[in-house]
Amino acid sequence: MPEMARVLENRRESPWTHTLFFDREVKCAPGQFMMVWLPRLGEKPFTLSYPNAITVKRAGPFTEQLAALEPGDPIGLRGPLGRGYPLMRRPALIGGGVGIAELRLLALASEKPIFVLGGRTAEEILFHEEFRKLGPVHVATEDGSLGAQGLVTSLLPVQAPAYAVCGPERMMAACLDLLPPERTYLAIERYMKCAVGLCGQCTCSGWRVCVDGPVFPGTWVREMEDFGRRRRAKSGRWEPV
Repeated sequence: MPEMARVLENRRESPWTHTLFFDREVKCAPGQFMMVWLPRLGEKPFTLSYPNAITVKRAGPFTEQLAALEPGDPIGLRGPLGRGYPLMRRPALIGGGVGIAELRLLALASEKPIFVLGGRTAEEILFHEEFRKLGPVHVATEDGSLGAQGLVTSLLPVQAPAYAVCGPERMMAACLDLLPPERTYLAIERYMKCAVGLCGQCTCSGWRVCVDGPVFPGTWVREMEDFGRRRRAKSGRWEPV
């Protein structure tokens, strides 16, 4: 059962992205996630961007209602769940879109990180100024409004002892082709129901994302035929990624 918390702040990060702060701090590893519950809408997984916050992109009825919450509104939280990132020294943190938010806690826990970030526009490059205080930041936007014009893969490869990748799955698959899998970790997103490894809804080539991940070593991901290709929809049917 979820534990109830209250929203402290709804911070608008971009026209379509919000960070929701709540009155409960969660002790977690970077990359672990919470199941977030809303009345009449059920639960969905979100990775923590702060010890007491999640960053949400409006993309459907659930996230629209999350983004509309105001200070004092109730929110249900279950977790932290799953496996996060290992501790890294001088990692390259590669993020796309709202996946950039997941890298924030990892950046704060890492020694001398560098950042490789991509999005459609400058507004999608979350925490840009904060990251610049932590290490070098390389940016690519599709419209050229910030950094180089193009995809994040145009900035790769970069030299680093380790790599963490989070973003749209096709982007991550393209990045993995340019990185050493034995030193790379990727955060896989899947639709989840139980989030404790029982229902199989979040499977990716037999791996249960909720308990075996969501962060996986690149060597494992290379063996996942589903990665970058297909996933189960809410109905349980397969759909393209």
